[in-house]
Amino acid sequence: MISPDNSFGLWAIILICALFGMYGERKGWFKKVSGALMTIIFAAVLTSIGLIPNASDSSIEVPTYDFVFTYFIPFSIPLLLFRLDLRKIIRESGRLLIIYLISAAGVVAGAILAFFIIDLGPETYKVVSVFIGTYIGGSVNFMAVAATFDFLRSSLFPSVIAVDNVYTYLYIMLLFYIPFFGFLKKYYPELEPEEEDEIDPSKEELPKIPGGLLEAITVCLLISGLICWSGTALSGWLMELIQTDINLDMLVITALIVIVANIFPKWLQQYDVIAFDLGMFLLYLFLAVIGASCDLRLLFTSIPGILLMASIILTVQLAVSMLVGKWLKFSLKEIMIACCANAAGPSVTAPMAITFKMRKAVTPAILISILGYLIGTFIGVGVGVLLQ
Repeated sequence: MISPDNSFGLWAIILICALFGMYGERKGWFKKVSGALMTIIFAAVLTSIGLIPNASDSSIEVPTYDFVFTYFIPFSIPLLLFRLDLRKIIRESGRLLIIYLISAAGVVAGAILAFFIIDLGPETYKVVSVFIGTYIGGSVNFMAVAATFDFLRSSLFPSVIAVDNVYTYLYIMLLFYIPFFGFLKKYYPELEPEEEDEIDPSKEELPKIPGGLLEAITVCLLISGLICWSGTALSGWLMELIQTDINLDMLVITALIVIVANIFPKWLQQYDVIAFDLGMFLLYLFLAVIGASCDLRLLFTSIPGILLMASIILTVQLAVSMLVGKWLKFSLKEIMIACCANAAGPSVTAPMAITFKMRKAVTPAILISILGYLIGTFIGVGVGVLLQ
């Protein structure tokens, strides 16, 4: 109903979705479910009924969505990380790495199981390999594995893309919600208070900020802008130096804000309340566009076997992660972040950590997601060769 080039209309809808999540969470409409998840669901419903364009449809160009995808997450990450303790990050990233690798092993196990259960013809191993690439790494790995096996021109390829685009976001919605399942909480440990960041700057009294509110907003945006500018420049140089096509922008931007936050902790923390709210605002708008990527109608036009294959892979991944995670005494939130790091990458994993009020886990979450970019293609191609 709202055309792709109607930018003002789309911005209005995105803002409505974000406000619905924020306001509903504050008013307790969703009980214990996060407003972030409800923002995603609301946008997904609007996409599925045809009110707004599908953000995952590569056949149409939507400038508003492109702008959000390109700039909002890189710009929000520094704003959300003004208050950081590098020692805690180093100490805690090892835990997430362990459960991340377990989750990746679950993807491989699920893919191999799906290969022997579902027969899609001679290209079954290619479909399995592509799913491994995308569910351990991301869309870059998806395309790399598909190109390696000459799968891009296959008749199955469009359905695989549709299932990957829609089903992945449905899975992400589930991951956001699982930590709030009451019957599961009693089987998993809660994070200790010193481990879970319970600070919610939006509920704190506004401290005295140097120069006043307007100047503080400008300073926060300037700091984030400078870090993004420097990070993207260094990332391009680094990619050329090591000769890789993997986008390292998020990794370098995160590294820079960690360095700045630990060199100038007192100066940066006086702006933290303002910066965090600005970052959360950008984050909610990004999550609304994530929801707009989930057009449920596409699932009904996909090949059932491909849909079932994706279901098996993600179900086994989640089951392995939760069973082994319980045995190793991981919390539900840590397990969901690890699963999300595999299935969705840093652009969604970092927001998940923030919505779970685990601000110290944002950097480790981004790091393990970047690791997925590095290993996803190799694992996908390797398993595909063995199955072939």
